[in-house]
Amino acid sequence: MSTTANMLADCGIVIFAPNEASAGVLGILAMRLGFGSVAKYTELADQPQDRLTYFLIHGQVPDATKHRIIQGVRSSDSVYRRFAPIICFVTNGPRHQIVPLVQMGFDDVLFASDDFVDMTHKLHEQLRHDILYVETQHYIGPDRRRIERIDPNDSRRHFGSDCRKIRVVRDPRLGITVEDVV
Repeated sequence: MSTTANMLADCGIVIFAPNEASAGVLGILAMRLGFGSVAKYTELADQPQDRLTYFLIHGQVPDATKHRIIQGVRSSDSVYRRFAPIICFVTNGPRHQIVPLVQMGFDDVLFASDDFVDMTHKLHEQLRHDILYVETQHYIGPDRRRIERIDPNDSRRHFGSDCRKIRVVRDPRLGITVEDVV
């Protein structure tokens, strides 16, 4: 079984960036973070669909394109893609940018100013933990209300009847477990 030190080595990562220079920088970062394989989005079809793969999207990719990427990944027939960690990498700007990115459906946001250890920790937090996903008619992804400062048991966090709550656990060696939450 993977140890915390090498869990990312058992994962691949696919990079979406606005240009070759940005893709190259993100590729170097991904290798330093310890991912087992690094690919550009143009190589996505060549990536194994039965391997846990992260999707790393550069923050300078236009928002409309970010939405299309997220929707494309979340609509995949492969459970490894549909419930894959989708991470946004922001090169600069205020940290309050995280709220609209989380609302957009990103699992997490990394900032270029983050300490390398913090980045690694955030990426590892996507593995071997229960993560609540929500599926509605127009959204599937992490529970966006996790960013609210409301107690999870507060009635204001009611999902409604048109919502499916899903518990997702990702493990690089054991795969992805998906269970409905009742």
